[in-house]
Amino acid sequence: MLDGPSGPQAETGTDARILVIEDKEFYAAQLSEMLSADGHEATVIHRPEDAVETLGKDDFDMIILELRLEQGDALRLCAQIRSVDTLRHVPILLLAEDVDTERLARAMDLGCNDYVVRPIDQNELLARCRTQVRRRRYQARLRDNYERSFEMALTDGLTGLYNRRYLEAHLSGLIERIAGGRRHLSVIMLDIDHFKNINDTYGHATGDEVLQEMCARVMKGVRSFDTVARYGGEEFVVVMPETDLSVATVVAERLRHAVAAQPFTVITTDRKLDITMSLGVAEVDVIGGDTTRSLINRADEALYAAKAAGRNRVKCWADDGLVDGLAQQAAANGKS
Repeated sequence: MLDGPSGPQAETGTDARILVIEDKEFYAAQLSEMLSADGHEATVIHRPEDAVETLGKDDFDMIILELRLEQGDALRLCAQIRSVDTLRHVPILLLAEDVDTERLARAMDLGCNDYVVRPIDQNELLARCRTQVRRRRYQARLRDNYERSFEMALTDGLTGLYNRRYLEAHLSGLIERIAGGRRHLSVIMLDIDHFKNINDTYGHATGDEVLQEMCARVMKGVRSFDTVARYGGEEFVVVMPETDLSVATVVAERLRHAVAAQPFTVITTDRKLDITMSLGVAEVDVIGGDTTRSLINRADEALYAAKAAGRNRVKCWADDGLVDGLAQQAAANGKS
């Protein structure tokens, strides 16, 4: 959908893109000339059956529709336009005769917004177009602001990942859905090693670059249905549905290697930095009554155990407590 311009154009309702549906060429040319006085760009189609396709290919601020089409049914066309989700907010202005009262009432019921009665007065036509265009642009700005606010409430501005609020709600829903079943769910919590030193040495702009590059590498190493979220600062969480501890540990080792294997090229300092991260892995224990908080806490404990053991490694919660990620992989391979 077209967001519409801001500033003077939005306030005056001028310079709009208008689709004119008129099968009489003389009237169509007359309308185009009238509309040009307000800077409107009129696109004329003479075949009503082409209207929906034309509207789907481009964005228009409004539609002007001849109610007395000779080659089609204007009321049916109104219904078709309003049945398309992306076209429901595009205003429709009808051109009618003074004897069309009943048909106009039906058209308004179908979702048309306004009408002009012939003979058309240019000033009246332009005034009604300005009203509809201003309303259209205002509604578009409201929707855009709402979508931006909604996105900001759920995503992290720096990395574009989901934020902690979304993560906790999403994880809670997943745990509820698998309660009482035999399905698996694992989380990986990861943290960049010595990140404070990076900020202190090179500045926060460099730290931001490192976070963004780290996120890019992590996103490449997970599946499309896994969720990656920024938990806070340099801590991130990967939620992996239908994944047991052994598989999640393999993924964690792969992510660790993807970050450590190649230096980060940082534009702000024109340097290559060796970056590592520590990771903690935990699988949900539905029978034990795991909650979002307890699952995150266990992954967090595993993460800090990885840091305490020297960093740049994976620790996970196994049946016998915290173990090294490589040891967990070896144990899993031995069982298989």
